[in-house]
Amino acid sequence: MFYNSFKNNEYNNCTAKGACSVSPNISSMQEVMFIILRQISYYLLKLIEFDIYKNEIIKDLIFEISIIDGAKDLSEVQILNSFSKQYLNLVNCRKEYLNICKEKKSNCADLKNLIKLSPKTSLATILKKGDKEFIHKYKKLNFNQKYYAEILLALIKSVSINLSNLYDFNSDFYNIAKEVLISLNLFNSSRVSTEKFKEQMHELAKCDVKLLELISVEQVDYFGELTQSKVSYSTRPNKAILVSGSNLEDLKLVLESVKNKEIDVYTNGNLLIAHAFPYFKNSKNLIGHYGNGSFNTILDFATFPGAILLTKNEAQNIEYLYRGRLFTTDDIAPKGVVKIENNNFNPLIESAIQAKGFAKGQQRNSVIVGYDEKTLEKEINRIVNLNPTKIFIIGHTEITMDVKEYFKKFFSLMPQNAFAISFSYDPKLSNVLALNLVNDYALIYRTLNKIFKKIPINSEKLAFFLTKCDVNSLSNIINLKNMGAKNIFLSDCPPLVINPAILHAFTKLFEINKISNPKDDLALLG
Repeated sequence: MFYNSFKNNEYNNCTAKGACSVSPNISSMQEVMFIILRQISYYLLKLIEFDIYKNEIIKDLIFEISIIDGAKDLSEVQILNSFSKQYLNLVNCRKEYLNICKEKKSNCADLKNLIKLSPKTSLATILKKGDKEFIHKYKKLNFNQKYYAEILLALIKSVSINLSNLYDFNSDFYNIAKEVLISLNLFNSSRVSTEKFKEQMHELAKCDVKLLELISVEQVDYFGELTQSKVSYSTRPNKAILVSGSNLEDLKLVLESVKNKEIDVYTNGNLLIAHAFPYFKNSKNLIGHYGNGSFNTILDFATFPGAILLTKNEAQNIEYLYRGRLFTTDDIAPKGVVKIENNNFNPLIESAIQAKGFAKGQQRNSVIVGYDEKTLEKEINRIVNLNPTKIFIIGHTEITMDVKEYFKKFFSLMPQNAFAISFSYDPKLSNVLALNLVNDYALIYRTLNKIFKKIPINSEKLAFFLTKCDVNSLSNIINLKNMGAKNIFLSDCPPLVINPAILHAFTKLFEINKISNPKDDLALLG
């Protein structure tokens, strides 16, 4: 439950499209791209053995993985260009490796079944290749290996997304990028043991946590220490720009571009957390937040009367939206979306000026985001001193009607001598500490580490309710289990994130409980 339960808004992305799933054509394209990327990884690792580091190609590969789920809204030309670029990387890496082998008179280990594309390769041909690869891949893997392979792929995506975010801070973590290459290269082998898949899964999960810690440090260095802030959901009469997604650096660049102009900037989606950083709080152009949730782009975008920027690495559903005032900083812009070149936001600004803007504005309630460090420390000490029998850690997710209903009942049934730390629903009870960190994994992990210093993660008292399932969830769960967490409950995953059968296998492999109803879930904990 929960993942697509936007009953407080009937026009969410899933209901608008009729389903939350990946089409066969998209799956086929992803399969072929995956072949190219894993074969590039093979030759990159071979070149590293000769102390040759193709850093730009490695970054290219990481970026491609991080946006691979966004291919559904690209034109045929854009898709073919993307394939062409990566195929050229493959050809060049292979050629360089073979030449080095020849020069050094070393035995070359060339890949068998090397994929072949040409300038005449059509999208239809790519789709056929994808169908064949899908069938071939699952024939060579046994029952358990199929599940481990899919889980490992989810971890590769999660690590790549976090690496891409770090690249925005001009940070380069080669050792973690190399682990992505090693993981991809496993799929080039005709036989991979289940133990090898498991070993690499745990390695990538550790990398993911390390990346979140690094992102948290970079955020503070760039934007200042987190504070507690009241964020306005109101609008006012003026020309406006909406910045949607989660990329703080893109928001910073937009604010720098409009600082001498009479244009209001509103955040959307996960960028709500930006208002808790001093850098953004001090911007006179940043007025507030617009929208009801991270995935309600269809309604939010359709009703916003200004220009809209989609930040990098956001798989947002814009397929049925009105075009002409949507912009992106991504390397490849979806159909009908204007690409921002070289951080020149003048087209975005001009579009905002030409749009009608807010004529009257509306007054809406504000929300609190972030926290004060000293206050948080006192609250954690208070919880420790209360010595509760159980401590429930809840979140994170958008506050939907289903979440509210579940936790309204959950808190009414929660034992009086228990305590909850919620990154989601706030019932305003004395035995619940509510922290709104939106969906910023780096900040949530940073906060959890503060808690674990006082309350050991392997304590029988702790129980985790993960109320949102996305590409990062599996690595988070593996890390919690590795650190000793005993009681973990997980909500459903949308099929476009992970196949339901794989999710079912994952919950069994790692002894995860599925969130069902408050009475039964609390009963499981005794």
